[in-house]
Amino acid sequence: MYRHPLLLSRRTVLALIGGTAAAVAVPLAAAKLLTLDEVVRRNTRARGGAAALDRMHSLLMDVEIDEAGQKLDGRYAANTAGLVKVDIYVGDKFAGAEGIDSAGVWTWGKNGPEPSVAAGAANALQHGAEDKLYGWHRFAQRGHTLTMMPPETIDGTTYQLVQVRYSTGHVSNFYVDPKTWQAVRRRDERAFHPDVDQTQQKVETRYSDFRSVAGVIAPHRDTDYDLATGKVLARHPVLQRQVNPTLAPDYFDRNRRAPATW
Repeated sequence: MYRHPLLLSRRTVLALIGGTAAAVAVPLAAAKLLTLDEVVRRNTRARGGAAALDRMHSLLMDVEIDEAGQKLDGRYAANTAGLVKVDIYVGDKFAGAEGIDSAGVWTWGKNGPEPSVAAGAANALQHGAEDKLYGWHRFAQRGHTLTMMPPETIDGTTYQLVQVRYSTGHVSNFYVDPKTWQAVRRRDERAFHPDVDQTQQKVETRYSDFRSVAGVIAPHRDTDYDLATGKVLARHPVLQRQVNPTLAPDYFDRNRRAPATW
């Protein structure tokens, strides 16, 4: 979901939890094979339906960030114009921010907002916004490619596996729960803090606590895991989610200072 400005910089907020159990391909006879169109249809319905998803043009979320023994608060906003902003608070005090505005991707430096030059920083923010604001039924027209992969079984559950290749070229694998048709796991390889360290690692994000707001159903808790070690990297419970909130015209501008207190 976000990149962490204090650890100096996490991915965009709400992106979101992971796991470490080994996954194995399931023989064709052991799992019902569905077409991509059918899985997309069921997932879209599980998220509230195409009409509810298509009505969403902006999002505002308050999120708790629990990472490396630190607990912070984050305010995440994104809209369908491709703008993103994440404000971070420590002890109720403003501590930093990052985002994408009309001039590009930026992060909070010693002297305030400055352009981000980290490879992957913009992608992380863009992918998070795409996942939250659009249903898979709209991904093709957004320039992303969805591919149906062989089902995989993790911890006794056989998931339908959808691979997403974003317009940026980044690839993520989404594991769709056959009971709820929600994507409850995501696996990809990326730098966890691209502004600080470009080391790639395999990360799984697990999503849970799905709730409906304005007819759109989305996870309100995610946890990131390092797949190689099983270590929990971060947890992000959502404290509040607003669909189509009223935001100031300059809300996403990097020079618009966030409130000083949470």
